[in-house]
Amino acid sequence: MTKNETMPIIDIIIYIGLFIALYFGALISITLFENRNQLYKKQGVFNFPLVSVLLPCYNEEKEIEEAVASIANLDYPKNKLEIIVIDDGSTDATLARAKILQAKDPRIKVISKPNGGKHTALNLAIPQAKGELIATLDADCRPAKNALKEIIKYLQEPDVWAVTASIKILKPQNILEGVQYAELLVSAFLRKIYSFLGAINVTPGPLTVFKKQVFSIVGLYKKAHLTEDCEMALRMQSKHLKIAHTLDAVVYTKGQKNIKALFRQRIRWYRGFTLNLKDYLPLFNIKQHGNLAVLLFYSFLGPLLSISLATVSAYKIARFSARHISNGWLIRFDFSPFLNFRHLSLVSFNPKPLLFLSIIVLLIIFCYMMLGKWLTFDKTKIKQNIIFYFLFYSFLNASWWFLTGLSIISGKEIKWK
Repeated sequence: MTKNETMPIIDIIIYIGLFIALYFGALISITLFENRNQLYKKQGVFNFPLVSVLLPCYNEEKEIEEAVASIANLDYPKNKLEIIVIDDGSTDATLARAKILQAKDPRIKVISKPNGGKHTALNLAIPQAKGELIATLDADCRPAKNALKEIIKYLQEPDVWAVTASIKILKPQNILEGVQYAELLVSAFLRKIYSFLGAINVTPGPLTVFKKQVFSIVGLYKKAHLTEDCEMALRMQSKHLKIAHTLDAVVYTKGQKNIKALFRQRIRWYRGFTLNLKDYLPLFNIKQHGNLAVLLFYSFLGPLLSISLATVSAYKIARFSARHISNGWLIRFDFSPFLNFRHLSLVSFNPKPLLFLSIIVLLIIFCYMMLGKWLTFDKTKIKQNIIFYFLFYSFLNASWWFLTGLSIISGKEIKWK
């Protein structure tokens, strides 16, 4: 294929991706405008139901004490809080330390079982929980003191069955954690918009609170391709059980500190999401599931566009760099004649529409990030995090989805603790 035949195809791929992104941006903007007065629950809590917080643990001896303390110190009536620590066959001192905590606080109950995975730990605890509400919390996460009170406001509504919290990275220390921090700001904002559209597709382990009746209606957790939190949300959506999201209930999680751990985590997430979608194909029925079906279709199409756009962008960057390095070599990298700005003319500047569309999409993403920061009352300085996010995230995301596709095709099971 010649150069003249190749370039239009590449441009067409980019235009399709950008127009779909703009359509998605328009949908998000319209939804935000229509629900601008419903971003927060203003009413107080009428009563404080008993909440059972489930804390599944596997080899968490370094986290267990701080995790339990973060729950025990929540701004919530002490006599309305039950803490259930489930040791999933740890081989370290997790169980011993949990029992010490249990001896000090009557609200803490410790359960021990052979290792079987997170879903089995949760399923063992749910029938034993005394609370009207069931909260799930990962051992490496720390809820803000007001998180539970803010979530309870939504669960006072009879048609809300579960509420998810806004997740943030706890004290990002390096570039990789900074990228994850920026990503979660965007996610916090978009999940709120998805909640208005009835389209939340995950009830995250870091902090989600359910009405206990949910598990009587839909059943307990499943292994679900190692993403039980995604499968539970899709199962609830299949039963038309409403899931809400709160911006002002924040839970902090630790970011992945190295690229290997991050890739392993995301491939597990994306693989599980894809395989769970395959198990819930009826959710793509627009007549029955409306906005959810549309956004799930977008979630399915997004990875294909992400891989395509990242590949095309990498090709264009490599081609541009190679050409200019070659030209630089010919002039022995003497750029001084080109630094004379007196000869520059606006007439010579003839950008393609593609450039303007790309800038608009980047501005939209930037707005999502800043809205996520502003609406969750985030005070962290994000200057360098924004730069690295825009430089690397699209390529990282495309890589995760590409490797996820290979993982699914290979059929190889992923192991997780």
